[in-house]
Amino acid sequence: MEELLQKYGYIIIFLITLLEGETILLIAGFMAYQGMLDLHLSILSAFIGSTLADQIIFHLMRKNGDFLLKKSKKFDKYHTIAKHYVEKYGSAVVLMARYLYGIRTPLVMFVGLGKMSPFKFTILNVIAAFVWAVSFGYAGFYFGQAAEKFVGDVKRFQLYGWALIGFVILTLYIISRIRIHQLKKLTGEEK
Repeated sequence: MEELLQKYGYIIIFLITLLEGETILLIAGFMAYQGMLDLHLSILSAFIGSTLADQIIFHLMRKNGDFLLKKSKKFDKYHTIAKHYVEKYGSAVVLMARYLYGIRTPLVMFVGLGKMSPFKFTILNVIAAFVWAVSFGYAGFYFGQAAEKFVGDVKRFQLYGWALIGFVILTLYIISRIRIHQLKKLTGEEK
């Protein structure tokens, strides 16, 4: 297992962070603490994947945004929320989008529809991706370190560690759903 992770782990991290990467980056940080992956290469893989994904989304929306929105009903429910954030926070939304689990992609889409220059978006996106990758990578790493202090040999309790990571991720997901519900009420989308 460790040999497979060392051989393909960084590619997997890159590919998953093209979509959403909080979970995989936390897990990669935890695995780095256990010596299964290199923390800095994990962070670099996540940084590149996440930056590239948002750049692609931004430029797709800039060139074909109206067409894509009409064809994809999937993002309709997030439209009002994303528009609210973009109007309220402007450029700062690019920096905070990575921490708004579940609506990062719609936010980047609506930034792409806006008037932000590609150069400005790229600078903000690189900064945001770097801070995000480092913070989540090290969070997973230090979680592994803290777990070892409490339980000793972490490898003996890997199953419990994965369960705890799953619980934290589920909790974050529930919190984000509650936040989305609150935002829908704020923007008048839900009555």
